[in-house]
Amino acid sequence: MEQVLALERAKDPERRNIPLVVRMKLDLAGAKIRLMDWRAFSDSDRQSLIDTPFEGPVGEAPFFRALSQALESANRGAMPRIAPAAPPITLWLNQEEPSEISEFKQAARVDAKWADLSCFERYLLCHAKNLEDPELLRTIALDTNSLTVQEV
Repeated sequence: MEQVLALERAKDPERRNIPLVVRMKLDLAGAKIRLMDWRAFSDSDRQSLIDTPFEGPVGEAPFFRALSQALESANRGAMPRIAPAAPPITLWLNQEEPSEISEFKQAARVDAKWADLSCFERYLLCHAKNLEDPELLRTIALDTNSLTVQEV
């Protein structure tokens, strides 16, 4: 299930920063908001963006409605559109596990079967890889169902 991670809640209890789950949905939608926009949203609009599923190009309408409503409620301008996330540039959308992800997981001592990971779990894995932060990946793994930390 897509969620705000425990580490994000601990670091940002006021939800002033855009959580990873919303950042992933924005990437998938080809939508862009500024941090100032997020901070102008009401708590209920923020929660709506976290909770509203994003099920690909056919099922993106509910997320766009929630995003448009949040922007309108906060008296923010129109949302800029960008190219939606797509493979192979966006590794987390690849069907096969990229070798650089395999190597990163091994170095971080985190086990996961790519085919069993949700889109969000793949996104989190690639996020930690982009930051080259194995400790972050181990922390994220504790917050997911399919990523597991290997004992030394």
